[in-house]
Amino acid sequence: MNLFLAFDFTNFVGRFHPILVHLPIGFLLLGILMEWYQRWKKTEKLSDLIGYAWLLGAIGGAFAAFCGWWLGETGLYFEDDLFLHRWVGILIVIISLVGWWLKKDSTRHSAATHRITNLLILGLLIFEGHLGGNLTHGASYLFEYAPEPIKNLMLNEESDIMDFSAADSVIVYNDLVQPIFEQKCFACHDNKVQRGGLNMASIDSMLVGGDGGPAFLSGNVIESELFRRVTLPQKNIKFMPPVGDPLTYDEIKVLEWWIASGAAADKSLTDLEVPESIKPTLLRRYSLDTNPKPYYETVNIPPLDSVTIANVEENGFTVKILGATNPLLDVKFSGTDLTDEQLRSLEPAAEHITWLSLANTNITDEGLATIANFKNLTRLQLEKTNIGDPGVAALSALKHLESLNLYRTKVTDECLTDLEKMEGLRRVYLWQTEITSNKAKALQDNNEELQLIIGQG
Repeated sequence: MNLFLAFDFTNFVGRFHPILVHLPIGFLLLGILMEWYQRWKKTEKLSDLIGYAWLLGAIGGAFAAFCGWWLGETGLYFEDDLFLHRWVGILIVIISLVGWWLKKDSTRHSAATHRITNLLILGLLIFEGHLGGNLTHGASYLFEYAPEPIKNLMLNEESDIMDFSAADSVIVYNDLVQPIFEQKCFACHDNKVQRGGLNMASIDSMLVGGDGGPAFLSGNVIESELFRRVTLPQKNIKFMPPVGDPLTYDEIKVLEWWIASGAAADKSLTDLEVPESIKPTLLRRYSLDTNPKPYYETVNIPPLDSVTIANVEENGFTVKILGATNPLLDVKFSGTDLTDEQLRSLEPAAEHITWLSLANTNITDEGLATIANFKNLTRLQLEKTNIGDPGVAALSALKHLESLNLYRTKVTDECLTDLEKMEGLRRVYLWQTEITSNKAKALQDNNEELQLIIGQG
């Protein structure tokens, strides 16, 4: 006796709903088709079988609605979506009974009444089927692969790809993790419904956990029950979520990274280490590029006026603007004989020059004192010039200089100390200089981010 008392009534009865729901639909459609056929044949009195089909549809619908009601009580579905589906189903049962009463003696009512009843029940069946499909497969299931115009019209939804303007404004839990829980987990685990005793509406409630203990262990992905459940085979009875769309690969990767990073509630994206394995996911799903940007992409200043640019060009320089949204300049001297006056013509544009080429010119160490004031300079080409160690020393205050080309210049090992002072420096080209390989290697070993490109000949 105890074996029969201990079973889960709600789940047991509820799962008969998908089995029973199609039978009454078949009876009702059969009744409507028989009636249409007989009216097309202009039969004087409709067959009694039509009324019986409607009655069987009503009875079957009642059983399906009963089981469906209990299926809804399992907590696997959002209440807002479930409410309309439940009551439309009951309305179909009622109208089916009305239809049976009308059709058991079809001569008592007009043909128009019968047509209205038929169309009404057809419309409700289609609508109810759509609601059921949304509950089981998600709202986008029916039109997910429709032609684009139909898809846009019927779904009327914005892309699920979130676009953030800056990484430091993104709170990982609030902006990346919690929306996944809201979409995939809250139907069963929120403030209203707590299957298994688990409430996922907040981090604190997840740490309290449910019948199986805490939902996750901070910093421990492998032993976190939540992660284990969402990565089980979908046929496993403990797989989550049990209905609807499972977590996508990107969503699982975000969840894994968040737990491994400590599962903090208030950390921004810039507060956490972003491993290489998660970067493609953040870029693909949220349009977040977490790779370090070159300094020149972070500078925000107004564009330089055209008069100043024209004056620089008149002094023998070619000037290119980096892009439509980046007003910084790429400047190159066109000749070889560079005068002090020409060099000073760059000063009004100093803040805007980020790439500068003075290669193969007669630039002097003294002249580089002017260049040292170009605070946004990130790339400087001095190859095939007579620049020596004093010139490099003059540049040591350039904090954002990332690339320096000293190929075939007169620099020696003495300049390495000044190169080390340039905290933004990433690449230095030193081919055919008097710098020795062992001294260059020693500097590079002390600075993993600095690449010294040196050769002989």
